[in-house]
Amino acid sequence: MKKFSLRIPIEPVPKGRPRFTRFGKVYTPPKTHNYEKVIGEYWKQATRGFKFEKEQAVCVNVVFGLPIPKSASKRKKEGMQNGAIKHIKKPDTDNLLKAVLDGLNGIAWADDSQVIRVCASKEYSTEPYVYIYIHESVD
Repeated sequence: MKKFSLRIPIEPVPKGRPRFTRFGKVYTPPKTHNYEKVIGEYWKQATRGFKFEKEQAVCVNVVFGLPIPKSASKRKKEGMQNGAIKHIKKPDTDNLLKAVLDGLNGIAWADDSQVIRVCASKEYSTEPYVYIYIHESVD
């Protein structure tokens, strides 16, 4: 079974809403586009360019380590660090996940329709990161 994991030391960025030019052309906001590009580049480096085959079903697990607010009290910061205080604020987990999946589309797999199972979570972290674990489905 093929499986890969990588930890990217980057602050997670949610998928931005599509933007429109005055001529009606649709584009992804630059911040989102750059983030997706970094995700794809890390995958290429970590796996030496491995790509799951077109017919292969894939399962994806992602953990987002989001920064602890500087304004948080010392007591709150401790709770955030040890997991007692959960990250229930924006950005939304689904928007964070969408940016990662789009960043890996065409790079880790041929098409994101191959992704049959996802698990995503977010937590506070002193050092922001994105942890990605991908494996082929054996079901």
